[in-house]
Amino acid sequence: MNWNRLFISGFLVWLLQLTVADFFMIDTVRPDFIGILIMYWAVKYGRFLGTISGLIFGLIIDFSAGTLFFGLSPLIYSLTGYLSGNMKGLYSKINPFYFNIFWVTIFIIQFFIFCIVNYQEILIIDLELFFGKWFGTSIYTISIMIILQFIHPLNRID
Repeated sequence: MNWNRLFISGFLVWLLQLTVADFFMIDTVRPDFIGILIMYWAVKYGRFLGTISGLIFGLIIDFSAGTLFFGLSPLIYSLTGYLSGNMKGLYSKINPFYFNIFWVTIFIIQFFIFCIVNYQEILIIDLELFFGKWFGTSIYTISIMIILQFIHPLNRID
């Protein structure tokens, strides 16, 4: 494991999330480039590095982006890193369809927790709007991840 490479790629994705993600924003929905990076790292290096990198990135995002709910980012990114770390070496053991469903489910869980906390007022007032926000945030990042699967698939990370 090359720590310099991890640091540089992490720094570049963090800058990408802070600067370029706003240009891709649709309504209030932005793609989550950091979640994608944490998933790739966790599949390559395992649960421990995935969880720790999720915690560190979450804290960095909370301190640098001025988030509304402090601690939400470390929670969801650590969870994403831990669950994605379970996919290390899993592609050759299970059906590829289930492997892809697994990473899609991880993002859906991540964004469900994010939306429950971030849009709690909408959840109480308008359930249909809440599910629209949840679906929108999930699908946006999942669609970028699907595009990345054609460029650099998760199953070829080793």
